[in-house]
Amino acid sequence: MSLLDQVSENPQRLRQLSLNQLEELAEEIRQLILQVVAKNGGHLASNLGVVELTVALHRVFSFPPDKLIFDVGHQCYTHKILTGRKDLFRTLRQAGGLSGFPSPEESPADIFCTGHAGTAISQATGLSLGEVANGARARVVAVIGDGSLTNGLTFEGLNFLGGLKKRLLVILNDNKMSISPTRGALAYYLTKLVTSPRVSRQKEELRQWLRKIPSIGDDLLRLAEEMEVRTKDLLLPGIFFEKLGLRYLGPIDGHDFQQLIEILANLRESNEPVLLHVITRKGKGYPPAEEHPEDFHGVGPFDLKTGQAVSVNGLTPARVAARTLEEIARENPDVVVLTAAMEKGLELESFSQNFPQRFFDVGIAESHCVSLASGLARAGRRPVVAIYSTFLQRAYDQIWHDVCLQALPVVFLVDRAGVVGEDGATHQGIYDLSYLRTIPDLRLLAPYSLENLKDCLRRSLQEKFPVAIRYPRSYLVETLPDHLGSPEEARVLILGLGSLAEASFAAGSFLQQKGHSSAVLAVDQVKPLPENVVNQLEKPRQLVVTVEENSRVGGFGSAVLEHLAARQKNQPVLILGLPDSFLNHGPRQEILENFGLSGAGIAAAIEKALFASGKV
Repeated sequence: MSLLDQVSENPQRLRQLSLNQLEELAEEIRQLILQVVAKNGGHLASNLGVVELTVALHRVFSFPPDKLIFDVGHQCYTHKILTGRKDLFRTLRQAGGLSGFPSPEESPADIFCTGHAGTAISQATGLSLGEVANGARARVVAVIGDGSLTNGLTFEGLNFLGGLKKRLLVILNDNKMSISPTRGALAYYLTKLVTSPRVSRQKEELRQWLRKIPSIGDDLLRLAEEMEVRTKDLLLPGIFFEKLGLRYLGPIDGHDFQQLIEILANLRESNEPVLLHVITRKGKGYPPAEEHPEDFHGVGPFDLKTGQAVSVNGLTPARVAARTLEEIARENPDVVVLTAAMEKGLELESFSQNFPQRFFDVGIAESHCVSLASGLARAGRRPVVAIYSTFLQRAYDQIWHDVCLQALPVVFLVDRAGVVGEDGATHQGIYDLSYLRTIPDLRLLAPYSLENLKDCLRRSLQEKFPVAIRYPRSYLVETLPDHLGSPEEARVLILGLGSLAEASFAAGSFLQQKGHSSAVLAVDQVKPLPENVVNQLEKPRQLVVTVEENSRVGGFGSAVLEHLAARQKNQPVLILGLPDSFLNHGPRQEILENFGLSGAGIAAAIEKALFASGKV
């Protein structure tokens, strides 16, 4: 029986393993992660980098009752494997299988469903306060990636935690900074020394003794504490965290079990806020991921021997948008592009290389990204902000206050709009029409083909007002006519928005074959409703059908209903879209079909509505 099988059957076995056996266990976990991600896709480099750290945490702590929160949650694969889900791990990211992020629905060892950066320290602080108030002794640990340090919410949490002076262990998993062997050894031994319970006890005894010395005791105490701080200034890179009120320790080698276990054991009973700086290597144990960790951050299925993707998407919407931006940038020197740690995901590498002075990746700081764009726009530049739908919602106030209220011509490229599939609930981009439609003077576009996307982007960069263009992750048809059938005469009018216009055309063809008087309009604009849609809504119909890859609440269908209500038109409307709920992971097309958003599903829903109304 493998060590991993033994630990899975009896978690206490982990505490009995020697250092050499822990190394063997880590290798078994790495191989399992590699095999599953190569088949299912997922987050690879980040998970390979935290194997030893996660194993060491489980060796020293007990999860549960102790609490572990990952920021960002895509580092959680080893944690899942060690908390009773090894046999289910092969279902990772598959419909009905394990989520690629922490999930309280799967296990009590997962505290929050964390897929957005910056939340862990605030959540962990609140959790720790609640545990203490309840009289519990459970310890709370937050593991944050160095990318989270570009997020303002992280520093809000650190600032509050430092002032609170309550117990919490924050582990900074740093996989980008290098560390020399000499400095690493010095930092480790110093950290081991100052975290030792014996040394901590002696320091407190020294403080008490100094305070008893008449007149000069307090002065000597202040001098001793100042010398400690100045020594740390010379030897450690974390004085910034000390100034925030946290005790900074490290950096230590995040792949050395002896260092990890000794330091974590020393910190297990600490009653103050501590930040432990751990150095890890992304992609560790798999050479292609070590050499190109950015390429193996989030991957689809790939060949384990070569590291090559099993299939390469053709012209994705992101690729078309990026190429079009380059063409426009060559024509217009005022065009600048901003993104928030998504250069690769948005396929902007070529733009950044060809226009390095006109490209800004601000890190995981969406709010800052939008406010920065507003300043560029006020200075006369033409900023394009490219961010995934699920992350753009983090910058809602900046879109509202800094861009739209100021009437600044910022263009937002809203990638991953609609169903994103295997990444699951935290990443589904099915709410952007709803939250953006509430902002005055923001034009909303949803291209229905790749050619239409190019046209939308060019038109938007010529306007003098803010525009948001939303498009799906992986697929838009290359070209599509703007209508099917005769909208002027049809008794059933289908308004197919953006990514679902093609499926709407398929539904229209099906209905026509069955003898229904139907037509389809391909719609690329939600706010304001385009003139051709408004004109068609003036005509009496048996049924108007709206189809969108967005929540049915507050989206395109709602816009059509509001338009009709404002004109007091009693027109039957069927809204087809996604439910008012959080969607779990699974293949995009399968999810759409499950909610009746395929061509056949749309046609069936229309026939059902016509039958119910007695108009068939």
